[in-house]
Formats: sequence, C-alpha cells, structure tokens
Amino acid sequence: MSAGSHPAARVAIVTGASTGIGRAIAQRLAADGCAVVVGCNRDAAGAGTTVRSIIDAGGQAVTWTGDIGLDGAADDLVARAVDAFGGLDVMCAHAGITMWSPILDTPASALDTVIATNIRGTFLTVQAAARRMVQQGRGGRIVLTASVTGMRAIRGASAYGLTRAAVEALTRSLAVELGPHGITANAVIPGPITNDRNLADDPAYAEHWASIVPVGRAGEPTDVAALVAYLASEASGFVNGVSIPVDGGWLVAGRTPDA
Repeated sequence: MSAGSHPAARVAIVTGASTGIGRAIAQRLAADGCAVVVGCNRDAAGAGTTVRSIIDAGGQAVTWTGDIGLDGAADDLVARAVDAFGGLDVMCAHAGITMWSPILDTPASALDTVIATNIRGTFLTVQAAARRMVQQGRGGRIVLTASVTGMRAIRGASAYGLTRAAVEALTRSLAVELGPHGITANAVIPGPITNDRNLADDPAYAEHWASIVPVGRAGEPTDVAALVAYLASEASGFVNGVSIPVDGGWLVAGRTPDA
C-alpha cells in the first residue's frame, strides 16, 4: 500500500488500530492531515482495512505488524514511520489486551500476558517515540489509552485495571520528563464504548449502558478519536500530564448495569 510520494506535514503512529477505537483514531488523525502508521499485532487484515480506508479518503497510511512487548519492536515501529514519512510527531499508544477474570481465579500466565502488552509494550513504545521526538528537536504529542477500570473498581477487571492505572501513572511521568523538550503526554480514558468486542460480550451493550450513562447513550469510537485529535494537535500545547475520561459522565454517576 502506497505511503504517498511526498513527506507529510505531520506523522502519527497509532498502535492497536486494526479495528474499533484504534481504527477511528487513525482515521481521524489522517482526516486532520497526518500521515499514519497503523500498528497491529494479530489482525493484519483489519489493519489493512484501516489503511485502505485512509488512502481511499485521500490520506497517507502504511501498516506495521509486531508485538510491542518484545525487545526491539518499538524501535522498529518508529523506524517504519521515519522510513515511510520522514519523522514522527504524534504517538498514540492505544494497543492493549482486555482480560476479565475473578482475582481468585486469575493465573499468573494470564497476568503476565496482559502486563507484557499493556505496561511493558506501552512503556517501550512511548520511550522509542520520545527518543525520536527529542532527536528531531521539534516537540511532539504522546497520547496514551487508559480505561475507566483503572479509576474505578469493576468486578472481574483486577488485572486489566491495574495495567490501565499504570498507564495513567506513566502519563504523568512522561509529562514531567518530556515537557522541557516540547513534548506533551496525556491519556484518554474510554468508558462504555460500543465496539465489536463489547457487543460480543453483550449484544445489548448499548441499551444496557444507555440506561445509566448521564448523556443517555453508550459512546462510539469516534467520541474517543475526537479527544485524541485535540490532544494530538498544536492547539493542546498547554495540556500536559492529564487523564481525561470519555464516558458520558459515567464515572461521576457511579452505577453499573445489572446485566
């Protein structure tokens, strides 16, 4: 798939962009003028679909496939952006593994798998991106994806929630260490979002959550992408080190569905 013949004004990487929220983020950043590296691990076909949708809309995009938790993968990902588009301006660390398991029944091997991607992989990804941004000397934007499970205790999400809370902690550290280089770091915190994974768990997902979210509906991937687009833009230059929920007010409402 062609990356286009001209260097892009801004270059973004979006990990976990094969489908759902990650795809919406990649599409929105491309619509805003970024050339996008669409990162994935297992769903190469989905990543290809994301890239085709961007190119068909007149944008620039390429894929990258790999496991961000492995040594050297993050450096390879950043090199893909530099080779394809000449640099890196926006790093959206969205990739993550969701796991639902009662804490008494969670095997250590499953915990290790979630930590390898959600904490280690995220850390290595933003580290490699930050190194490139510092080298370039023109600042940059890092946007991480956390979760409401890192802010509120939700039954069955102990392992997943601790990894997402770690992402918030990392965001704050990045903001302090990278701010002097003109690089901001912020996190988005998706709440109840209608996507294929959630609908597979609960076909009535949207209806169940609409009844308790203050704005009266479940969210869509484009709701998260809209916030990411702002945090990735030049307009957000004085927003740094914060984690912002995209949940329709659910965190302040406090209820969960009966189903």
